[in-house]
Amino acid sequence: MPREDISFRTSDNVILRGWFYTPEDTSSGKFPCLVMAHGFSALKEMDLNTFAEHFVSKLPISCLVYDNRGFGDSDTKDGQPRHEIIPAQQTSDYSDAITYAQSRSYVDPNKIGIWGSSYSGGHVLWVGAVDKRVKAVLCQVPCVDGWTNFHRLIRPDFIGGLNQMFQEDRLARAAGETPAMVPVVDADVHKPSALPTPDSYEFFMAWEKKSNWKNEVTVKTSVHDTMDI
Repeated sequence: MPREDISFRTSDNVILRGWFYTPEDTSSGKFPCLVMAHGFSALKEMDLNTFAEHFVSKLPISCLVYDNRGFGDSDTKDGQPRHEIIPAQQTSDYSDAITYAQSRSYVDPNKIGIWGSSYSGGHVLWVGAVDKRVKAVLCQVPCVDGWTNFHRLIRPDFIGGLNQMFQEDRLARAAGETPAMVPVVDADVHKPSALPTPDSYEFFMAWEKKSNWKNEVTVKTSVHDTMDI
């Protein structure tokens, strides 16, 4: 399927980058568009191209795929760290991606769908409820209860230490210091990480070898915003 490298600007002036897919035959005019972003720390190269190519080859639609802010090819706001996930920003970015999609010449602006998986699967449920331009929502294994997920994922004996790290990081940031980071995954189950499961480790380590994915997120991401969803 024809794929174009694209970029667009969010409402707070951050440049997000991704791909725009169109059907082979565009002679029939404008098409619905499916807007897609990946889950927790994941990049568009982690098979979003496979999903988009399948959708565009099987259905008369276009697809907009992009990296979340601060990850992959997308920028982050000046003065803010990369690899930090703030749900309110990511849901707002979905709406800005919709606006960009509506501006494309082959897109029917009245036929916009959104797709998300895991962390972004929860986001698309939110965006679909509040952004009335959305006509269809596709989500798989959505994260809809961050508090419960946090307590199911993190060992009870790690929670106190992670909360302490978060408090210390807030004070350090206020003093102008660099935000603290933790691994997304770790082979050592005795060390804290954001996604401490064997299947998460296997998935991300496989992609680390063939993409520019980095095994880190901010402490604020791993503790505070995970529980805020």
